[in-house]
Amino acid sequence: MSSLKRIGALAAVQEHFLAAPGTPLPDDIVRPVVAESWKRSLALGVDPQAEAAPLDMSEGQLADYRANHPLAAMMPLIRRLLTEDADEAGHIVAVGDALGRLLWVEGHHRLRSRAEQMQFVEGSLWSERATGTNAPGTALALGKAVQISAGEHFGLGARTWSCVAAPVHHPLTGDLLGVIDLTGGPDVAGPRTLALVRACAAAVESGLQLQSWPSKQFGAPSPMPAPRTPPGARLRLLGAEAGSLELEGRTVSLSRRHTELVWLLASAPNGLSAQALDVALHDEGEHLITVRAEINRLRRVLGPTLLSSRPYRLNLPVRTDVSQVRRHLAEGRLLQAMDQFTGSPLPGSDAPGIRSLTDEFVCEVREAVLGSGDVAVLERWVGLAEGSEDAAAWQALVEALPDGSPRQALARARLARLGH
Repeated sequence: MSSLKRIGALAAVQEHFLAAPGTPLPDDIVRPVVAESWKRSLALGVDPQAEAAPLDMSEGQLADYRANHPLAAMMPLIRRLLTEDADEAGHIVAVGDALGRLLWVEGHHRLRSRAEQMQFVEGSLWSERATGTNAPGTALALGKAVQISAGEHFGLGARTWSCVAAPVHHPLTGDLLGVIDLTGGPDVAGPRTLALVRACAAAVESGLQLQSWPSKQFGAPSPMPAPRTPPGARLRLLGAEAGSLELEGRTVSLSRRHTELVWLLASAPNGLSAQALDVALHDEGEHLITVRAEINRLRRVLGPTLLSSRPYRLNLPVRTDVSQVRRHLAEGRLLQAMDQFTGSPLPGSDAPGIRSLTDEFVCEVREAVLGSGDVAVLERWVGLAEGSEDAAAWQALVEALPDGSPRQALARARLARLGH
């Protein structure tokens, strides 16, 4: 379906949804993340005909507020990663606070002028509660990176724009600090830009963590030693039925259930309730006693100080090999990403939350591979279990290889065996 046809289909589905909210939304047209956001927007009373976001801060209030905001110190980093190439890439960079108020809006000058028509400006409020489905607001609502394509927005004024956004959390406390967003035309919403904005958010969180470490001035009296944050841990997930955790100089082998718990908690810096973990681990839920028992066992494995309760939360940052692959993708290092991608994370898991995380990640890798047109990258992909039956990837490989080469003939034969 072309982008214009899809926008038209989305508009028709939304019109029907607004007239009859109880009607199921077709998942072949409306992605589940968008469908849930539309439902939240409607429940919050957002006007779908609104053409502009509300202004929430005056110019004077904005200057004082953002000067003291934790993300102010990270703006040079964000500009270096995202804003410097904005004119060439054709996007706007927006940084907002935890409430969805835009504090900095920079980037492509002509696009910024157009975006002013929908009040996409510094001081405006882009939470879901204020403007409905949009990348900054939905990323803040869900606590994870999202992409919203043209036509998926809830409010009329934003439906010709596409955007990707990722939340930023404090690396030590897990508190939500704000959101980083890229907004522009149809090309902005995609796996590469989503990976880019996610990598930028991770870089900002790392910068904040370094900033929080005690410094030592030359020639000054040595202060009393400050308590240092424990170093982060590394979780290995790719291609394994169960993972391992590198922690405080030791490697801890985890059961599959404990690996699932650590990955879910590492993906939710603000923590998860027992009910949320139950839903993420079991199709039917209603296993709270089992979840709490597994958490207690995990605490004994990790140590008593590394896992908090109410909500359950890890007390140190946990990096994963999944996030490392995403960082390679975001920075255009596809061969390095494929070197590290040894298979889907936890392929045997049947936990709904893990399946969701895995599907999103594998889809992101696949889209980057198909979009690369790189023979070496494509050959790595089709050599994996995830790509061996991927007809689109074999077709892309046939087109990328030189005509008449033996490798192209082999790829054509494989494509024929797949029925294409």
